[in-house]
Amino acid sequence: MIIDLSTDELEQCIEFSYECAKNQQKIEFGQTDTLPRSRLEIGRDNLIGKIAEVAFSKMLKEHFGIIITLDFNYYPRGAWDKHDAEINGWCIDVKGTRQGGQWLLVEWNKLNFRQKEGRLSHLYVASSVFWNREQDVPTGKVDIVGCASIQRLKPDVKGTLVLRKGDYIPNTNMRLQADNYAIHFNDLEKDWNKVISFILQNNSPDVSDYPNPYEFYGG
Repeated sequence: MIIDLSTDELEQCIEFSYECAKNQQKIEFGQTDTLPRSRLEIGRDNLIGKIAEVAFSKMLKEHFGIIITLDFNYYPRGAWDKHDAEINGWCIDVKGTRQGGQWLLVEWNKLNFRQKEGRLSHLYVASSVFWNREQDVPTGKVDIVGCASIQRLKPDVKGTLVLRKGDYIPNTNMRLQADNYAIHFNDLEKDWNKVISFILQNNSPDVSDYPNPYEFYGG
């Protein structure tokens, strides 16, 4: 589903993302052996994610009459927000990638620390953020591509890949700096009417026995 952000919404995302980058962890991806990234690079990644969150919120409001409160707080190093959205007890994590990316990537490190805090998300949303690569700026248009339940982020699930640190994202020359579960956009649930209806009519899945990927695969 294509969502257009207003100029004001886009400017708010830009201001937040680059200001927030000043407080980002020097150690990225939870890896002690990963080189620190520049503030500009961190800010751009923040921006992609925040635009995706705003677009998802806008989709919920305009198409389903659901209003969620977005988090525009600045967190100190080592602190994170709880989750991007919550609907009927379902905690939702919105993932954004620049236009051209084709994979929903969920870092094991994030699953690990969310599980330890008892705050695992139940649903993971993939969004493609349209980007002017010549000017290296977002256009304000977002495709809310689809989603996957946490039940798919487990070992030996059809359509879910295990990509370890240093692996290439399939059919790209991009190497990962952290361990991930990966699901191709073609394998996501894309019927948003079906998804929202299910969320509103059903309890969130029990994640008390979720298999920690580091414990299962090691690392």
